[in-house]
Amino acid sequence: MNKRQFFGVLTLLCGSSLTWQTQAAPLFSWERLSDASVRAAREPSTWAPLAAATVIAGGHWDKQWQRSAGKHQYVFGQDAEDMSNSLLGASTLLYGVSMLMAAPPDQDLGEALEWKASNVGVLLADKALVDGLVGEWKTRSGRDRPDGVADDSFPSKHSATTATQTTLTRRNLDYIDMNPGMRQLAKVGLYGIDGLTGIARIEADKHYPTDILVGMALGNFLANFSYNLFLEQPAPESYSFSLLPTQEGLTLNTRLSF
Repeated sequence: MNKRQFFGVLTLLCGSSLTWQTQAAPLFSWERLSDASVRAAREPSTWAPLAAATVIAGGHWDKQWQRSAGKHQYVFGQDAEDMSNSLLGASTLLYGVSMLMAAPPDQDLGEALEWKASNVGVLLADKALVDGLVGEWKTRSGRDRPDGVADDSFPSKHSATTATQTTLTRRNLDYIDMNPGMRQLAKVGLYGIDGLTGIARIEADKHYPTDILVGMALGNFLANFSYNLFLEQPAPESYSFSLLPTQEGLTLNTRLSF
């Protein structure tokens, strides 16, 4: 990632964080950064694709599975590349709908609009990071695509971008008032979009399975990290206390929330 890309992403992130400057813990404190990154890394959507990619690479099945999928095109046939683009577009559309419908509870209209603006800022920053990181990674890995394009295979930008957008959409669903069962079903469907996008790229001879899985892991990590840091609402305090000075001494105030 060059300096112009880095400062562009930094500007977007700072812009999306304006509504959080009054929090007790500084936005870029080590405590908040480490918490956001550790929780993002612990997400199954981050480590599970990496574990699967390790198994596939260790078993030397990467090229074998890609050749079979590219030859037979079991799912999408000759339309595989077009379908991968359509699925990427669908993930963008679904993110936009979720952003418009989502809002943290107990916020007035102005606060909700600020949160939505931050939401869009996080998406744009994450996509810029994906573009920069994937481009650099492709060049350094030196892996050719199955169709022969040089230095453009590992990891998959399609998968990283789709995963970024579906992860942000899943997180937005938590701030939409809807039936819990329907919310869970929608989240599962979003994982399906990730998987189908990857299959389409493999069948189109654009990527190997490990390219897809590492791209997914990257997109999921970046989206969860940025959401944890910039958009996640703090949990309400269930118990708090304070000491207030009075003329007679100190008064202990306690509050228990249900």
